[in-house]
Amino acid sequence: MAITILRSVGRQRVAWYKATPSEAESAPFVGRQFLAKNESCDDAKLQDPTYLSGLAAVIFNQKEEKPFQIGQVLGMHAQRLLNYDCHVIVRPAANRFPILQRVLGGLDLPTAGLQLGKSGAPPLPHLRVFSLDVPWTDIANFVLMYPAGSPPAPVQNLTILPTSAQHNLSGPREVLLRRAFCDCTEVHLTSMKGGRSAGVVVYRAHAQLRGGLEGQWPQPFFVKIGPRRKIFNEYMNYEWRVDPYIPFHLGPQLVRERCCLGAYEGVIVGDYVDGSECLTDCACQGRATAAISCLFDKTLVGWYRRAQNEDGRSISKLLARLFPSTMPPARFARAQELGATQNLPQLRRLFDRCTSTPVLVGPIHGDLHAKNVRVRATDAIVIDFFSHRNSPLLADAASLEASLLVDGFEKDEREPTDWIASIEELYQNSPSTQPTPHGNPADVSSWFYSCVAQIRRHARQWECQDHQYAAALAAALLRKATKDAYARESKASRHAAAYVFAERVLISAFGNAAAAPALNAAPAPPAGAQDLPRGNPAAPAAVAPQGPQQL
Repeated sequence: MAITILRSVGRQRVAWYKATPSEAESAPFVGRQFLAKNESCDDAKLQDPTYLSGLAAVIFNQKEEKPFQIGQVLGMHAQRLLNYDCHVIVRPAANRFPILQRVLGGLDLPTAGLQLGKSGAPPLPHLRVFSLDVPWTDIANFVLMYPAGSPPAPVQNLTILPTSAQHNLSGPREVLLRRAFCDCTEVHLTSMKGGRSAGVVVYRAHAQLRGGLEGQWPQPFFVKIGPRRKIFNEYMNYEWRVDPYIPFHLGPQLVRERCCLGAYEGVIVGDYVDGSECLTDCACQGRATAAISCLFDKTLVGWYRRAQNEDGRSISKLLARLFPSTMPPARFARAQELGATQNLPQLRRLFDRCTSTPVLVGPIHGDLHAKNVRVRATDAIVIDFFSHRNSPLLADAASLEASLLVDGFEKDEREPTDWIASIEELYQNSPSTQPTPHGNPADVSSWFYSCVAQIRRHARQWECQDHQYAAALAAALLRKATKDAYARESKASRHAAAYVFAERVLISAFGNAAAAPALNAAPAPPAGAQDLPRGNPAAPAAVAPQGPQQL
C-alpha cells in the first residue's frame, strides 16, 4: 500500500484560454470537483500570481484559421505556468497537427503527445498535447491523477534572506524556491562550496516553518537549483541508486515534497549533513584516514559489490572520455617549468598502452572529489550524485587522490617547488609496483602520504592487472590539470603539478622510467612521437585516441 497525498486545496480551477467551454467540455471536470464551468482566462489573468496559485490546468485550443498563433500564446505563458506547476493542455485544430508539431518543437519546452505513437513522456510539469479523438473524460482524469503541487508562497508570506541571495536568484528560480518552501515564513540561504556543475547553485538553507508541529526551526536543508535535466537525473539517482544502496546515515536524504521542476530548471532539497566538514579540511589536519576507509568500505560498498569483470574493453578505452583533449597553454608552460617533458598527445599514446583486461566495472560515484565527501567523526558522507554511472571502480579512487593533491595543499604556504618535492616520492613509480612510501611525520605533507596509502590500499584490490590504477590515476590527474585555466598562483602550480605527476606515472608504467627527468629540473623540449620512450616490447601497439563518449 502506498501513501498518497490529496490534491492541494485551492488548486481546483481549470480554465480555457480566451474561450468559454461548452457543457460537454467542462462537465467531466466539474464531476471531479474542479472549478471549470464557464471558466475562461486571458493574458492578464495568466500573469497574476494570485490567479496562477489557484490554477490546476489551462487548456489552449489551436485555431484552425490561425494555426500558428498558438505558438506566440504559449511563448508568452507556458514557461510561467510550468514554473507554477500548472498543467498546460494543448488541443490541435482539425488537420493542423503538423503545424502544431512544428510550432511546439520550436518552443523547446518539455512536451508530451507531440509525436503520435511514441511512448514515454518527460517528467511533469510539461505541455501535454491531447488529440481531438481523446475524450474530455480522459483529460479530466489526467488532471485528477496528477494533481498540481502547492503554489509558490507569496512575497508577503515568505522572506528569502539574506537580500543578496534573493537578488542572485532569477525570477523562475525564485518561484521554484518559493514552491519548495511554501509552508515557511523565512528561509535563510548560505552558498556552499563544492557539489557544483555548470549552471547549478547549491545552498545550505535554514527555514522557519509557519506552524511546525515540534517547533519553528527544523533541521537545515541543502538546496540545489539548476537545469531541469540535471536536477531530474540527480533526483532519479537518489531514488534508484542512492536510497537502496547508501546507508541511511552516510548519504543525505531527499525531502521529496520540497523537490520540484519548472519549465527549464528544477530544485532538489535534502537534509543537510549538519555537524560535518569537507574531507579536504579534515585531511590536511591528519584526520582523514578513518573517513577514507569508511568511504570505500561502508558508504559506497553497496555499489562496489555489484562490480563485475569486463573483458571487452581495456581501462584506457573505458576511461577515454576522462582523458583531456586539450591543455591550456599557460598551464602546460608552467608544467614544463616544474619538469614536464611530454606534451598531451604523447601522454595519450602512453595512456593508450594500458590494454590489459579484464577491468573491474560497476556503479561508481563518478565525481568523487574531496569536496563531495563530508566527514562527521569517522563517517564519510557522500553528496552530489549527478555523475553516477557504471565505470571502472578505479576511477573513483583516482579522482579522490587527484582531488586531494590539487585541493588539499590550498592553505600550504610553502613555495610550490618545496611541497611538490615533499610528495614526489609517491609518483616516482607506478602505484602497482611499489608499496606506498611512508611520509616523514615531521613533514607537513605527511597527511597526504596517509591519505594516499589508504586510497591505494583499496585501489589495489580493484586492479585485475598491473598498472591499471596508474592509467586511471594519470587520467584523473590530467583532468585536474586542465581545470581553472585562469587560476592564479599558487593554485595554478598545484594544477600544473598534477600534469607533471601524471607524466611520471605514465612513463613509469608504460614507458622507459629512466627517461623521466628529476622533478624541477630544467625542462627539455617536448619529444616528438619518434622519441617516445619504449615500454614493454610485448605490449600491444597504442590505439588511436578515443573521443568523448556520451554519458
